[in-house]
Amino acid sequence: MTHRTALPTQFPAKRPPAALVAALIAGMCAAFAGLFPLPALAQRWQLDYRVHVGGVAVLDARAELILTEGRYSVQVNAATDGFLGRLFPWETQSLSVGTVGPDGVAPIRHTQSGVLRGSPRTVTLDYGPAGRVRTQVSPPPEEEDRDPVPEDLTRQTRDPLSGVVELLLAGLHGEGCQRTVPIYDGRRRYDMIFTDRGMTTVGASRHSVFSGAARQCRVSHKPIAGYERTPRQPFWQRGGGREERPPVDLWIAPVEGAGPPLPVRLETDSGFGGVVVHLIAARKTDQTAERPAEPAPAPLR
Repeated sequence: MTHRTALPTQFPAKRPPAALVAALIAGMCAAFAGLFPLPALAQRWQLDYRVHVGGVAVLDARAELILTEGRYSVQVNAATDGFLGRLFPWETQSLSVGTVGPDGVAPIRHTQSGVLRGSPRTVTLDYGPAGRVRTQVSPPPEEEDRDPVPEDLTRQTRDPLSGVVELLLAGLHGEGCQRTVPIYDGRRRYDMIFTDRGMTTVGASRHSVFSGAARQCRVSHKPIAGYERTPRQPFWQRGGGREERPPVDLWIAPVEGAGPPLPVRLETDSGFGGVVVHLIAARKTDQTAERPAEPAPAPLR
């Protein structure tokens, strides 16, 4: 669908609009599938989302989850779309794999790669004993006017995808959305603070495949380390402190019969207007593999 609404002519130099929403989508997709015991027969879920900013479609994201007993794998592809894609081309791919046991989630590896205005950006996180994280990142922090995150702040953290998986598994013990998760994405260390807002109704929309009752979770962001020494005016900032962002409201619900709850809608504010993320397609495929294979989503376009 093509939208003709006018967009602002200038966007932040360091961060594309809705890029952080795309990352959150990926984490949430993995998380809510993890609310239920992982099946012995591997399942692949493909979830497509479209991000609107100020009523204009700006970003497409596709998440593919592969779940089986004791293991998870989730990959997300995202890219700017339409007029914004021509004005501000940006794309990213993220992948997290790990295990699930009695003590919760144990990430094994997280990778992220992308291109921003022709410049490649990569992150690789490898997880070892005692919560240690080995980091490879390009470009290095010094080239982005930021300090590296101290090693002691990276221990016992989760990547953005695996961290939310662990959060929602805690819901099996009655904690619901109420939780603080320490996140390290290879560049920044921050906390994601989740608050349960109860059951609400998601209204019908021509942009979404879902309407009906859903649980609302509010997500707040607390920056800790690894941010730019001289912050630019980011997409999310409304004034005030370093990389201050408005909270994100997320709705989750089953989209297929008695299936697991999945993210069905997301809303937040930005300097360019309201941000709304719609679920536009959801498909599940059973697989015979004993363990998740490396997911390979089809191209977004």
